[in-house]
Amino acid sequence: MKLWWDAHVWLHRHAERVFAEIDFEQVRNIGVIKHAGFGDTLLTRPFLLLLREHFPNARITYSIKTNQQQGVPRDLVDNIHVMPSSRKRRNWATAMKAYRTFGPQDIIFDLTASTPSFLLTRLTPAKIKVGFQHRNVHKWIYHVAIPRSVYHFEAETYLEQLHPFGIPYKLPLDFRMPTETSIDEDAPIAHFTGAATEYKCWPVEFFAKLISMIADRYPDKQQVIIAGLQTWEKERARKIHAEVKSAGMISLVDDPEHTETMIRKASILISNDTGVRHLAIAHATPTIGIFFATLPFRYWPRWGHHEVVFRKNGAPPSPESVFDTLELLLDDITASGVAKTREVFA
Repeated sequence: MKLWWDAHVWLHRHAERVFAEIDFEQVRNIGVIKHAGFGDTLLTRPFLLLLREHFPNARITYSIKTNQQQGVPRDLVDNIHVMPSSRKRRNWATAMKAYRTFGPQDIIFDLTASTPSFLLTRLTPAKIKVGFQHRNVHKWIYHVAIPRSVYHFEAETYLEQLHPFGIPYKLPLDFRMPTETSIDEDAPIAHFTGAATEYKCWPVEFFAKLISMIADRYPDKQQVIIAGLQTWEKERARKIHAEVKSAGMISLVDDPEHTETMIRKASILISNDTGVRHLAIAHATPTIGIFFATLPFRYWPRWGHHEVVFRKNGAPPSPESVFDTLELLLDDITASGVAKTREVFA
């Protein structure tokens, strides 16, 4: 196997030799480490699909944490390895046992770059270890470490770890979500108004004004407000709904069991939360991301019907700017001739 690299890639002194000894067909065990929330976990699906394609005889073990099991791509891997959460008390013996259960691998891909993932990679025997450059830590752990961009869509950043093997990817990315869905011309515009923390939420009055503007411009268009999991998220969504419910066909969904269904059936999702927006992207639902507290570029696919709205001074964007972006996106979707472009996998 050839190692594809240039001066920007860090290599262990034996990297080219160990790559030369590997055959794609002979790789039997691959470990993938992704300790993250459900949104970032969903973004590993295109990476796993390419692993299956190029390493057809490999058994894939996917490492997660006990508190991060939502969105895990169980349908694309052979084994789930679970690390205890750092939030839980555990002694050293318990932690070491969890590290060892990952098992020897032919290749390890560390997509996380955290202290637990560094330790797991370091302690696990593997012929090739690939990760991201991180200060000088990578020199003690990996055979190959690539630069990690924060101005690049995160799913594509993961896929770049396959480039040293000469494996390319194509756009739009294939997520191959296991849920069958259909295209509904009367699908509503969905608004997800929560987030992991309250400071990342667009102001209540801004969401209310945007929803009212949409109702005025498109009186026959249904809208749905989707609440998050936490109590304060639900209260926030109810407050927005109370302000706009008389404006038109506007409903509220505060049952988390219905969140994914509503997102995959929506015509567009407008959200200030990156994780839920990743779910929509994976389902090929067009999106508008609202940014002011988070860097927008790593959450902005430059393919499909996905837009972001932010102000250069970092202030929350106005409802008018989001509405204008919505109008442009609707025109773009109409011009493309299909509300959603997607493949359906049963």
